[in-house]
Amino acid sequence: MMKKNIFLLSILFSRLCLGDDTWQIIQESILNPKCIMCHVDGTSFAEQSGLILTEDIAYEELINVTPTNIHAAEDGLELLGTEGITSLYSSFLWEKINAPNYEHFYEDHPEYGSIMPMGLDFLTNGELEFIRQWIIAGAPESGHVADESLLSDTTIFALPDFEPLEIPENGIQVHLPPFSVPPNFERELFYYVEVDTPDYLYVNRISTTMRPGSHHFIVYTFDELAENFLPPPGVYRDIRNFDGTINDWVLFQMQLHRFISGTQTRIFEYSFPEGVALRIDPSYGFDLNSHYANYSNDTIIGEIYNNFYFSNPDEIEREAEILQLQHLDIELPPHEETTLNALFWVDEEFGEKINVFQLFTHAHKHNLNFKIFKVNQNDDNYRELIYVSYDWEHPPVMKFDPPMTFENEDGFELEATYYNDTNEEINFGLLSTDEMMILFGLFYTGEQLNLDHSNATIPNEYELYPNYPNPFNPFTTIRYVIPEKTNVRITISDLMGRQIRGLVNDVHYPGMNKIQWNATNNQGQQVSAGVYLYSIEAGEFKQTKKMVLLK
Repeated sequence: MMKKNIFLLSILFSRLCLGDDTWQIIQESILNPKCIMCHVDGTSFAEQSGLILTEDIAYEELINVTPTNIHAAEDGLELLGTEGITSLYSSFLWEKINAPNYEHFYEDHPEYGSIMPMGLDFLTNGELEFIRQWIIAGAPESGHVADESLLSDTTIFALPDFEPLEIPENGIQVHLPPFSVPPNFERELFYYVEVDTPDYLYVNRISTTMRPGSHHFIVYTFDELAENFLPPPGVYRDIRNFDGTINDWVLFQMQLHRFISGTQTRIFEYSFPEGVALRIDPSYGFDLNSHYANYSNDTIIGEIYNNFYFSNPDEIEREAEILQLQHLDIELPPHEETTLNALFWVDEEFGEKINVFQLFTHAHKHNLNFKIFKVNQNDDNYRELIYVSYDWEHPPVMKFDPPMTFENEDGFELEATYYNDTNEEINFGLLSTDEMMILFGLFYTGEQLNLDHSNATIPNEYELYPNYPNPFNPFTTIRYVIPEKTNVRITISDLMGRQIRGLVNDVHYPGMNKIQWNATNNQGQQVSAGVYLYSIEAGEFKQTKKMVLLK
C-alpha cells in the first residue's frame, strides 16, 4: 500500500510540475527512469540503435523516423508516426515495448531484437496503455491526450505457461483435447461438443487459452437446417487429410455453421459491455474449429480450452448479435500487390441501426493490411478509419467503449491489400495459402446503454470532467457524473454559442457516464479544426468546458 501511495504522489508531483502534456509525462515518468541509461549520446547502444531519448531530442528522434533495424525498415515500420491508430500498428517503438505481444514478437520477428527495456522489468500495463492512448491520439508533443490515472496500474505482463482454465462457477467450459500436427503441415479440424442444458445460454465473457502454434480458434454452432446433419461428438474431423485430400462432408457441414466467437491470440480474454450478453441456443452444441500451422521439422501438439461465462438473464438490457461480413470474390494475380474493397450497408445487412462494440478481421498469409472504414450513403466524402490490422496472424480485437453507432444510412467499407508472391492466381479458400476477407464483430440494436450506473456507488453531486484526449482528432470522450435520476442534455457548440451537435438528451440513472464525440455536426459532416464548447444540463446543474480539435 505504501509503495502505491508513493507512486500516486509521484504522479501528482509530475502533474504539478509538468502540466497536462502527455508527452512530457512519458518523458519524465517512463523514458527518463527506464530508457535513457542506454539511449544517451555516446553510448554504444545508442549508436547501434540510432536512437537517443534524452529530453532535448527524444521527440525528434522518434517521430516519422525510419528504424535502423533493416528488417523493421523493410517491413515498412517507422519508429513512431502521427497518424493515430494506423501508426500504432506500424510503429517499431510499439513493437519493441509491447510486452503482452511477447509471443508474436519473438515467433514472427526474431530479427527485431529484444523487447525493451533490456535488463529491466517490462513497462507496466498502465504505462503501456498510457503510451498507446498517446499514439492513437496522434502522438502530439503538447496537449493532454491520455488518462493519467492509467499510470496507477503497476502490474507487469508475465507470459504464462499453457495450462487449463479453471472451470467457471457460472458458465461452461469446452475443451479441444490434445492432437498432433505433423512437421511442415497445416492441420485444420473441427471437434463437436454437445451442451447438456435445455435453456438458452447468456454469455457476457469469454476466455481462451491455446498451446503455441495456433493460427486461429473459432467456436461455431449450427443453424436449424443442420438438425439431421449434426456431427458425432468427440471426434476430430479434419478438413484436409494427412495425404492432402479434402473431406467433402466437413466442407458441407461448414455451410451450416453459425459463428459465435473466435480469436487468433493464444491467450484471449474478452468481456461484453455491462448489461449486454450474447444469447446462444444450446440445442445444436458447439463445433470447435482449430487451425495449427506447423512450419518446423518436429511434430507439435495442439490443445485449447475455452470458457463461456454466463450473465443473469434478469440483468440483460440488450442482446448481442454476431456481425459477420465477408467478401468472397478474391482474385490475386501472381507477383502483384492487389487491394480489394467491399461495401456493406447497414440498412441492407441489418435493417436497423446498430451499436458495434467489437471488431476484428480474418485473412491469410498474403494479406499485408486490412482496414475498416465507416462510410455514409449520403456523403461520398465521409470515410472514417475505425480499424486497421497489419498482422494477418494476430489481428487486434478492437473494443469500442462506448459502442460505435451505425445509422441506417451508414456502412462498412472493407479494404484489404495482398501480395501474391507465387506463380499462380490466388482465390478464396480455406488454407493459409489461399485467401479470405472477413470482418467479425459484435453489436446490439436499439439505443445505447448507460453502462456505468449499475454497480457504482451513488455519487453525491453532479460533475463534468475534462474530455480526453484533448486536443483530439477526431474522437474524444466526455465523462460526467449524475447523482439522481434526471434528464441529461449534452451539446457541442462553437465559440459563438451556436450548437454544432446534440450528443445526449435522455433520462439517466445515478452513476458515472461517458459519451464519445467524433467531430461531426448534426448532419454527420466533419467539422473544422478549432476550439469547441461542450455543455451539460441536468436538472438545475449547468456547466461548460472547452476542447480543441486538431486536423
